[in-house]
Amino acid sequence: MPEVFGNQVRTTLEERPAQPALCYRDQWLTFGEIQGRVAAVAAALRELGLERGDRVALFSPDKLPYLQVHLGAMLAGGVSLPINFKSPLDEITYFISDSGARFIFAGPEQLEIAEQAKASCPTLDHVLTQDWYDSLEPDERLPEADLGPDDMAMMLYTSGTTGRPKGAVHTHGSMASAVAAIAECWAFTADDTLLNVLPLFHIHGLSFASHVWLTTGGRMIVQDAFHPRRTLEALSEATALMGVPPYYYSWLERASFRERAGQFGHIRLFTCGSAPIRPEVLPELQEILGGPIINRYGMTETHVITSLPLSGPHKIGSVGLSLSGIEVQVRGEKGEVGQVWVRGPNLFTEYWNRPEATAEAFDADGWFDTGDLGEQDEDGFLTLRGRSKDLIIVGGYNVYPPVVERVINDCPGVKESALIGIPDARRGERPMAVVVRDDPDLTAETVIAFCRERLIDYQCPARVEFVPELPRNTMGKVLKRELREGFA
Repeated sequence: MPEVFGNQVRTTLEERPAQPALCYRDQWLTFGEIQGRVAAVAAALRELGLERGDRVALFSPDKLPYLQVHLGAMLAGGVSLPINFKSPLDEITYFISDSGARFIFAGPEQLEIAEQAKASCPTLDHVLTQDWYDSLEPDERLPEADLGPDDMAMMLYTSGTTGRPKGAVHTHGSMASAVAAIAECWAFTADDTLLNVLPLFHIHGLSFASHVWLTTGGRMIVQDAFHPRRTLEALSEATALMGVPPYYYSWLERASFRERAGQFGHIRLFTCGSAPIRPEVLPELQEILGGPIINRYGMTETHVITSLPLSGPHKIGSVGLSLSGIEVQVRGEKGEVGQVWVRGPNLFTEYWNRPEATAEAFDADGWFDTGDLGEQDEDGFLTLRGRSKDLIIVGGYNVYPPVVERVINDCPGVKESALIGIPDARRGERPMAVVVRDDPDLTAETVIAFCRERLIDYQCPARVEFVPELPRNTMGKVLKRELREGFA
């Protein structure tokens, strides 16, 4: 029978009660202390009427309660719905309405938005506060939920190039398979100490990192966010770091990082996601770190798909070989760039309430269209060559052009717009808006200010250019490739 993620978590919590498990804001907790709080959350949710499959939205910047409410919801039979704590009201309302969430856990600064969303979302029965969480007394026993591999466990919103974001559903079976493949590929054991500075509302920090830690029973040091000095200092206690290119670029800008060359021998694993490290800085960076940076390729819908092998070879620019149980297929002429498709038990099962989108994403044999372009060499190493979708990745965060374009188009004086990604030495890419205006006095500063009031910081265009009209093909589709070639 397939493994069940919730049962794997339960095993770790119950079998290692006295072991130091997690350090957050300089406070160490044992697995037993985490279990007590997770059990209390699960029991409290059930007392409020949580039923199997109910969605529980997470909307708080405080990572410790965030993680424990996430686990409590899943172990009680519910479905965790992580949301960026910077999301504006419009996004929160959409996520709640589309998912049918009955519960939302909100931090103090997010509480007002959560209450406003509740007023317009009939399914949302309960807004759970930090005071609610703090009032819970630890419970000695985790609830019995009789979880199966086909039960929903987690939903994360993602999007393509058109329409609203879609909820990608992961089951306890798909998550167990995905997390086990990551742990095997990167050889995680109970002896590891993972430094996690990634956001927990993203699959990278939540599942690639936190879930792997939970199922392998090691230690995890959690920081609220990456900080060049504090994160560098915390590396002295770690054996592994999962990162994105901006972390490494930021360190290279600091003399204190170079001064520590030769002091990272105790760290056995540095990973990099969202994009490969720039080739021109890779040799110096790896010389300072004393070893390779393991590039990998993953998505919200799939978890990690490929990774450079720990033992090498470490081909520059490649995202490596497929993980155990995962198949990768590049459709096109052998040795040429083609569409990347994947298949395996790690994949999401559906886009929530979107049967047409789900059917479009998979072929008849269960292969998922990633929307990425790549090529494989004779050894099976995959190298990504672009995206057929217009996704923009800013410092590891996904920016979906339709979300931003809708906001820009609401700005007074804007007739229409198109969002593209342009290269950025530090963050990989940054959004740029190409705007057709119907008010000749409209300025780039006005557009950017309008966006900053309505979007998360990394979604906002860093640059605005005005054009008489957007280039289109005969079907009326905006030719973003032309825009990128013209402005990048």
